[in-house]
Amino acid sequence: MKYIIIIIAGLMLSNCSPQNYAQKKTVISNMSDFLKVNESVCNKYKSSNKKLYGCGTSTSKDFELAKSKALLQAKVLVSDTLSNSIIKSENQKVKEDSKNGITREYSSNETNQIFETNLSNYRIVYDKTFVESGRYRSYIVIEYDIDI
Repeated sequence: MKYIIIIIAGLMLSNCSPQNYAQKKTVISNMSDFLKVNESVCNKYKSSNKKLYGCGTSTSKDFELAKSKALLQAKVLVSDTLSNSIIKSENQKVKEDSKNGITREYSSNETNQIFETNLSNYRIVYDKTFVESGRYRSYIVIEYDIDI
């Protein structure tokens, strides 16, 4: 009897962990649910020197479109890590006249470019779709092995 109580207590405690939150939910009913599901899915997969993870999420009234957009977002995150560049351009103008004194203008323009990346060897490690306000919210996490 003692062992049965310990097993039941262990099962109850394991069901309280935040990593199981997304497994239990099928409907996201408010922003709190969204944040908990997002944390339990995306924070579970951390990139390392050998593996990159991309967590994509998307909503749509169409089930397949939600999944497709989430997969594309996950691929973009991994591609951005593999092959990107940032182009930055800065301009500074200083004008002086006797009427207004000195005026300064500063502008900065940053652009992030993702170059062509081949992600043919990724694998989907998490794929689940929830219902949120009459729409489908899909989460897809992909894993990509880095050749070192």
